[in-house]
Amino acid sequence: MDYAKILKKLYRLPSLSPSLIIEEFKRREGVSVSVEEVDVGKPGFKILSGSRSFLLLEHSVEHYNKKWGRATSTQSRLLPFGIPIPLYLGQGEMSNGINKAINSEDPSAAMEEWLHNIFEIDLVAAYFLNFFSKSESLKEYRLIILEAIESFYMGLDHAAIMSLIPVFEGGLRNLQNLLLEEDCGNVAGVVFEKRLRAILKGWGARRVSGYDWHPGVYGVESVEVDFYTHICPQSDVINCFSLFFKDVLYKPAGLGNIGFNRHVIVHMLGGDFNRSANFYRVFLALTHITFIESLTSENVPFFWTGYDDESRRMGEYLRKISKIMDGRRNFIRTFGVPDYPREL
Repeated sequence: MDYAKILKKLYRLPSLSPSLIIEEFKRREGVSVSVEEVDVGKPGFKILSGSRSFLLLEHSVEHYNKKWGRATSTQSRLLPFGIPIPLYLGQGEMSNGINKAINSEDPSAAMEEWLHNIFEIDLVAAYFLNFFSKSESLKEYRLIILEAIESFYMGLDHAAIMSLIPVFEGGLRNLQNLLLEEDCGNVAGVVFEKRLRAILKGWGARRVSGYDWHPGVYGVESVEVDFYTHICPQSDVINCFSLFFKDVLYKPAGLGNIGFNRHVIVHMLGGDFNRSANFYRVFLALTHITFIESLTSENVPFFWTGYDDESRRMGEYLRKISKIMDGRRNFIRTFGVPDYPREL
């Protein structure tokens, strides 16, 4: 017997209990079920009817969307500012910084300053050495990435930002080829976004593989995606990248869309493509590529590895070249070269 109708009704209720589930099945379907309390990343109930088992959470997915913190919620707050969620920050530290910026007199400027403040040279060096250099998707671009990092700390913002955009697209293409196991000549936005959702669902489904039904399955995809982001941290982070990919970086460039968008930057359609904070935006996007790769590769660390002697040694090198080039901007200004955007 198909119990989809009663299950869909139950998962929309704000709160559930074993007695309520049992009573509803008896009243609406005329069957007796047994209910066990379980935890799949969120508390819920395993409903047994014959040889079949169904899963309901203690509260509705909508309730968790509104009341429960997750990376997806943080990413949604960052989308208007064109920022991918930083994967190395703790949730508390990140939320405090975002709240302070959003509640300031100039949220956009405050968010740019926040980006500057959460980056430090040793962090960039550690990501280059421990993540980017070990990534199958990015390994052929290692020298370009290093040159972009050097350029940025030498004050060559345009060179750094403009060179990382094709690296990001190349990394996406390579990641797509790895995931799809086929040779795709370019990054097809619609296909890649669809594939990201498939990976998201695959990781979430691992948590509920023993159930014949759970919220969203064979129903509304948005509910299924939200459900997985609440029970599976990997799905939650993948969804962040999917949102950034779709709503920021690959959002169709239309009238008035002059923010952080790869089409706008590559074709120089807006006046802020050269803002130094855009380096951090692309850099963060690269960290999401390595995170997704780490889910299936033992070579790329899954967790933030911190600093080591090598990253500190590279960090010291970057500080030296930064100091050497410290007077560059004032010097080139004497030639009447257009000035850089105001530094925060």
